[in-house]
Amino acid sequence: MFTLIVRASFEAAHNLPDYPGKCSRVHGHSYRVEAEFSGRELDSNGLLRDFTQLKAVLNEFLPDHTYLNEVLPGPTSTENIAKWIYEQLVQRDLPVTAVTVWETDKNGCRYTPD
Repeated sequence: MFTLIVRASFEAAHNLPDYPGKCSRVHGHSYRVEAEFSGRELDSNGLLRDFTQLKAVLNEFLPDHTYLNEVLPGPTSTENIAKWIYEQLVQRDLPVTAVTVWETDKNGCRYTPD
């Protein structure tokens, strides 16, 4: 099994209106994303997928410089952002197996479907 890891980043604001603390106010993060794609078969060039194409697809829908509460359904927690990105990749028929979203250098969430 081969697993490719593609990294991207975006800047965005959000808030968690029902959160009992400072995250209820609008604030921003420099999000980092790691998407993992897995498979067993390589093409004639020895590639599972082209890194350039995977990164281009990932950057197509990452909501850079936006207010996430207007883009994502439901609460804009790191957990829900990771799941939303995963679902966007699945909709594009990519062999995604996991998405990790980091909202700070020390705090992040890894989403896998199982």
